[in-house]
Amino acid sequence: MTAPSNNVLIVAHKFLTQPDDDLILFLNRKKYGNVAHITHSFSDAPDRISKCVWYRDGELYKSWRSRDYRNCPEIFVYVKELTFTVISIFRSKIRWDMSVCMDGLCTFYAMIGRLFKRIGKVVYWAVDFVPESRFNSKIKNFVYHSINILGYKKADEMWDLSPRMLEAREKFLGIKLEDYKKHKVVPYGVWVDRIKKYSYEECEKNTLVFMGHLLEKQGVQLVLRAIPEVIKKVPDFKFKIIGGGSYWGELAKLVKELKVEKYCDFKGKIENDVELEDGIAKSCVAIAPYIKSLDTWTYYADPGKVKKYLGCGVPVLLTNVPWNASNIEKARCGLIINEDNFVKDIILLMSKDVNIEFRQNCIKFAKSFDYNVIFSNLET
Repeated sequence: MTAPSNNVLIVAHKFLTQPDDDLILFLNRKKYGNVAHITHSFSDAPDRISKCVWYRDGELYKSWRSRDYRNCPEIFVYVKELTFTVISIFRSKIRWDMSVCMDGLCTFYAMIGRLFKRIGKVVYWAVDFVPESRFNSKIKNFVYHSINILGYKKADEMWDLSPRMLEAREKFLGIKLEDYKKHKVVPYGVWVDRIKKYSYEECEKNTLVFMGHLLEKQGVQLVLRAIPEVIKKVPDFKFKIIGGGSYWGELAKLVKELKVEKYCDFKGKIENDVELEDGIAKSCVAIAPYIKSLDTWTYYADPGKVKKYLGCGVPVLLTNVPWNASNIEKARCGLIINEDNFVKDIILLMSKDVNIEFRQNCIKFAKSFDYNVIFSNLET
């Protein structure tokens, strides 16, 4: 990423938006010569389609996709992904100066392209790190870690979302800094100027928002169980849940059991980032109640939802799992909460004077991780 004439290929597995989408946006704004985005649907997505979208000088040039492999054995899906990636690389008929890959498997696919000299530099941008059991299967875990280790050591550059990833690989895998060809910390960010901010007076008062993939580890159920206590102090409380996922059914059952339907608003997955950000920014308080005992990767990563909350100017409640939780609390942008009891924290952050102060602090704090700053630094 040293000149706008570069040809950059990004390869990722997708369910929700990730920082690869923001990198695509940045490159197209800079009018890089050719930018291609190859995406493969995650296993819990509604389809198993692979897509390639190719931009030239910042404009859409071509696109193509595979058929849906949703009903095929899993091994067939990964063979399809490899085949689709390699064919797409050759189909472009150009040499890609750089490929940025969002996981070990995508890095492996790009290294095949590098082997055939159709890709120059391969970058592995790790968005998570799972130290031990990523899957229930020992065979899957072995393959997963083997492919990741190959990527860590053989990628031309290693980008991590947080400094904890580097420390964790040395602790669990024995991989030291000198084992990487080149290492950088490239965190999640936000487009600060794109997001419309709302003052306390303009926001949806007494509305708590959660945004993300609905899994048990995300802790949404903890908020639902707290609602009967919250409404004793805040009768017009509203809990806005943005996102979808495999745990949605359990959450819906719990809402009925607790009889808190009138206080919950399940928005589902919002595809458009601007619409998503506006839905968050209008909220009074945001929450990220990660359950530490169930969470095997957030501790080492840089959760995007927290950055999104702060970028929207919304104070955040979060458990002490993300690496920057204490920094957020020190900057008075949010509060670290206890999984077992955070009702008082919700009520405190929704109070007028506290909310006004914290909203202002969030806007200032978010400037440090504006994507324009993060990506421009990579060009130097």
